[in-house]
Amino acid sequence: MQAAIQYPDKSKRELGITKIAVLTFEIDDAKWDGEFTDSVSLYIAKNLPVTVIEREQLSKVVNEQAFSKTGVIDTQTAVRIGKILGVDALVFGRGSALRKFDPKGNSIPNLMDTVSLKIVHIESGQVVANARKTPGADWTALNLTKFLLSFSLIWDREDILILSSEYDYVAESLVHAIKSESK
Repeated sequence: MQAAIQYPDKSKRELGITKIAVLTFEIDDAKWDGEFTDSVSLYIAKNLPVTVIEREQLSKVVNEQAFSKTGVIDTQTAVRIGKILGVDALVFGRGSALRKFDPKGNSIPNLMDTVSLKIVHIESGQVVANARKTPGADWTALNLTKFLLSFSLIWDREDILILSSEYDYVAESLVHAIKSESK
């Protein structure tokens, strides 16, 4: 996972965000984009010093105001939604599902191939944080250790790919990448 932070005020190393809303992520070829969005919201609430507003409240405003008929939210639309909601920042993103099958030919659910996450500061309209999962396995020190110590007997490359593509793992890793960059 990769992340980058751009502070609104270059003289201070703080984002100036206390209240945040998370828009539903757009995940191609998946019917679980709402669940992924809930997972991102959970990990933001657990790991960042912000208040996350309820997603149903956000959906109501987006639908009532007829924002995004296409489902695609750009930075300008995010700023308008954020002002209506009274939040400091809006989180949104898009990605694609990964299609993998077990040895019996059954589809393995809830896997992410790629995803990008943006946090837009409402007051400045600036993208203050970007995070991305690129295609393939996430070879963290822990995953590499599992692979090496098992001599590929327990954990093989495919297992690491599947583990590091599960949407909860991806959501947690994206938020941790942002948290690490903002320190």
